[in-house]
Amino acid sequence: MKKNIFFYSLIGWLLPVIAFADTLGLSNANVGLSTSSLESMIANIVKTALTLVGAIALAMLVYGGFLYVTAAGDESQIKKAKTVIIYAIIGIIVIGLAYSLVAFVIGAFSGGGSSGSGV
Repeated sequence: MKKNIFFYSLIGWLLPVIAFADTLGLSNANVGLSTSSLESMIANIVKTALTLVGAIALAMLVYGGFLYVTAAGDESQIKKAKTVIIYAIIGIIVIGLAYSLVAFVIGAFSGGGSSGSGV
């Protein structure tokens, strides 16, 4: 039962991200490179993957908060909730660092420095 609730809530978080990709600035037009270039293709793949992983990390953060609020003083439940929250925050930090690294590398290979990629 709990797995089904988690799965459906995860889908509930991902569907708006996919549906409003243009509004969120995740479309191909915002990459800033020609659509036929290898850099553009890599940037699109990485941007999509990091967006999905970021949505999952955010959902895990909310899930950890839900566990913490509903723990009702149960020490094992509180410990589990804190672990989920800490790992979700670490995941969000890693995702941000990965995004920065990919933007720098794509920009360096396209010849425009770190600010030219628009990843």
